[in-house]
Amino acid sequence: MGVPSPTRGAGTADTVGRMATTSVVTKKRHAWTTTVFIKQLMAVSGLFFVLFLLFHSYGNLKMFLGQEAYDHYAEWLKVDAFYPIFPKGGFIWVFRAAMILMLIIHVAAAAITWKRSRRARRSRYVVKKNAADSYAARTMRVTAVLLLLLIIFHILHFTTGTIRTGFIADSTPYERMIASFQEPWVVIVYLVFVGAACLHVAHGFWSAFQSLGWVRGGTRQFMVVLSGIIGGLIFVMFMAPPLAIAFGIIG
Repeated sequence: MGVPSPTRGAGTADTVGRMATTSVVTKKRHAWTTTVFIKQLMAVSGLFFVLFLLFHSYGNLKMFLGQEAYDHYAEWLKVDAFYPIFPKGGFIWVFRAAMILMLIIHVAAAAITWKRSRRARRSRYVVKKNAADSYAARTMRVTAVLLLLLIIFHILHFTTGTIRTGFIADSTPYERMIASFQEPWVVIVYLVFVGAACLHVAHGFWSAFQSLGWVRGGTRQFMVVLSGIIGGLIFVMFMAPPLAIAFGIIG
């Protein structure tokens, strides 16, 4: 039975040290592929859309101020927003590009997270979720698919005017709103659209802060309630003008 030489022991230690260093470097190099980072990407992009929905729904309330106010707001947004920081008409295109980028990030992150979650459920190590969390997760997936379809409809409807519901190509934004929401089926479509968006927000808002590590046990209930309030507020602000048009209050 021989005694290990100091040289062999030092060599082994060097090898282990190099392996440990390589392992650490590899982990650092691929940190952006971790589930935690991907969930944080989804959280940041999701919060971007929550802010967009709040401002967009607030802007639509200008319908109650009359045609001049609403058309002026729409023109400012399309042409004069943040001029001269941006050239005339420049901000809306930068914003649209940012929206597309955030949508790609959000959808890709959600798809990767869902795929990894399914893979984890097939393994022996399964974390059991309570009924509320499981229901919320299913709701998020269903509303996400529904939202993608309705976003396409919304763009073709109000942005490009490809789908026309009672208005013509030269109609002003105010006239498009009036003509569209005098059609009952359009009101129903947007009730479903906005309802799905607000359900998504009601769960996604507090979940985003949790993914960013800003929700603790003592603050979770508060954030859940706050998320519900924000989702409800967006719903009311978005649907107030269409319903007012449908019932003849605006027109």
